[in-house]
Amino acid sequence: MSPQLEQKFFELVGYMVTSARNLLDETPLYGPFRLVDAVSRLVGILEEEGISSPRLSSLRERIEAGKYSVADDPEGFRCFLEGLVQAVVEFLVAGRGW
Repeated sequence: MSPQLEQKFFELVGYMVTSARNLLDETPLYGPFRLVDAVSRLVGILEEEGISSPRLSSLRERIEAGKYSVADDPEGFRCFLEGLVQAVVEFLVAGRGW
């Protein structure tokens, strides 16, 4: 692994570990936000390294388009998350035979 890629992963790991700690004191909806944000960041790293896929990139675009609804529309954020789960399931079913 290159030092640059290792740094990107450590930045993501640092974000996730710090998020875990901060969730002890934050509102409950912030946990799901941080998780989907971490997915988006991970896919971003893969894209930068040229090892992503159209399905992962599509998922990242959906996350970026909907993740901030947590701030002003909790029910909309719930629907957004349910849609993400459905999209991942569909991607997994379509990807059988990888």
